Amino acid sequence: MLTDVKIRSLKPSEKCTAARPDKHSDQEGLQLWVRSSGRKTWISAYRFDGKQKNTTLGTYPQMSLAEARVANANIKALISKGINPKNKKRQEKLDNEQAKMFNDYALEWLEERERNVAPRTYQQDYNRMHKDVIPSFEGIALKDVTFEDCKLMADDIESRTNNEGASPREVTRRTIDLVGNILRRAMRERLIEVNHTDGLKELYPKAKTKHMKHVELSELPKLLQDIEGYHGHDQTRLGMKFLAYSFCRTIELRMMKWEHIDFPNRLWRVDIDNLKIARKHVVPLSDQMLTVLKEMKPITGHYEYVFYHTGMHKPYSEEFINNALDILGYGGKQTGHGFRHIASTNLNELGYMGDAIEKQMAHDKKSSIRAVYNHAQHLDERRKIMQVWADFLDLLRDKGEVVDFQTARQQIEQSLIENDQKSLLDIDSDTLIKALKSKGLSAEDIQLMLKG
Repeated sequence: MLTDVKIRSLKPSEKCTAARPDKHSDQEGLQLWVRSSGRKTWISAYRFDGKQKNTTLGTYPQMSLAEARVANANIKALISKGINPKNKKRQEKLDNEQAKMFNDYALEWLEERERNVAPRTYQQDYNRMHKDVIPSFEGIALKDVTFEDCKLMADDIESRTNNEGASPREVTRRTIDLVGNILRRAMRERLIEVNHTDGLKELYPKAKTKHMKHVELSELPKLLQDIEGYHGHDQTRLGMKFLAYSFCRTIELRMMKWEHIDFPNRLWRVDIDNLKIARKHVVPLSDQMLTVLKEMKPITGHYEYVFYHTGMHKPYSEEFINNALDILGYGGKQTGHGFRHIASTNLNELGYMGDAIEKQMAHDKKSSIRAVYNHAQHLDERRKIMQVWADFLDLLRDKGEVVDFQTARQQIEQSLIENDQKSLLDIDSDTLIKALKSKGLSAEDIQLMLKG
């Protein structure tokens, strides 16, 4: 038999290895295994269904000799009743897990989620969890969750209607998905038998898609003048200008990083960490867009993001453009996303290549494999489109009225040609010769051109 004095003096023997610990018997199959590391573990050895088995009870000194003898006696009592101690242990663990509160289990799921998804996806799940899920399931055990509990949560979200009486339907549906993912994990672990969100989303069908609000063309000159005269933060004014010139998505503007700007090639390589791959694309930078970026450089150039809230130390919120438009008096009439619709409609009216416009709008379907590779298609035409659009907006702003499309196109394109010619004249001869050689022309070819 073992004693506390003897146990404290036990050390790994010379024969002790990692695979073969020293075994010291007490009584009734209770053993103390001393490993090569010096760790001492209590083991209960027993026979069940004619087979020799072992189960771990605990470690010494955390579990004392007296406690180990009690635990071993409990094992023997189970065997005498025909109960396999290992099965009993598993059942107790399962019972403990099933007794867990839903919110505790949901937070464990969220912690695991953080390791497996992009930061922005995790942040969205975190926000929904703490805003809508945790309050709705307070005090409810995992095994006691019902369909009615899930529906009550969804109805609470639906009750948050906006000024037009519309519910946040997409938020409702995504939060139902979040709870469904948690319950599916619990089903895989055999903690519950039913996912009570099944069929719930069908009660909250997708809302009909609406075009983002935008002003009519006749109101656009005034809107552009109002943006130019905006008296709020410079970042917000420049953000509205850049959005109008680029007609990008608001999230793309907010998540733009300085490292994404290729100044030498006048390109913005849109590459948001969590943006779906089919939406990644290249935006040629017009003169006006470059001017905005140069004005932003002294403000946020030493930060990661271009449009960065230096007070809050994070990128601007989703509503920073819309809030500014509201201040200017365009609430309910114009949104940041609405600039995309204005550009798409009027570029087509100006007569530019529809496919190039679609590429610039990054309208490839999410499921299109081709979209991943074609984000730089029609780049020359798109460079022209971006400059023409920026010049068109400046023309409307400066004149304060709508200009005939064909007249505007002719005037702008003529200006582009003149600027190209001026740029060519400004190039010194050495630079011009190097540029021609880079295009594959030999010295003889250049001489012939000069003679001609």
